[in-house]
Amino acid sequence: MPVRAYVFIRALKGNAAAVAKGLSRIKNVKSAKVVSGRYDVVALVEAETIEELGNLVLKRVQRVRGVQSTETAIIAE
Repeated sequence: MPVRAYVFIRALKGNAAAVAKGLSRIKNVKSAKVVSGRYDVVALVEAETIEELGNLVLKRVQRVRGVQSTETAIIAE
C-alpha cells in the first residue's frame, strides 16, 4: 500500500503559482494547490515506502525553484 502525505510549502514571495506548477510536473505529486494562510502551497504526494517519500520531498519537492521551506504530514489512514 502506498504511503501518502501532504507537503505544506512556504514559497518565496510572489512564487506560489510557479511552485505549484513546478510541483505538478513531478510524477509522484498527485496535486499541488495554492492556498491562503500559513503556507502558500499544499501538495499531495505518494510513494511506495517511507524512504522513497523522504527522497521525493528532499530531492525533488525542496529543489523546485521558489520553495523556501516544507513540512510533511504523513496520512495515517
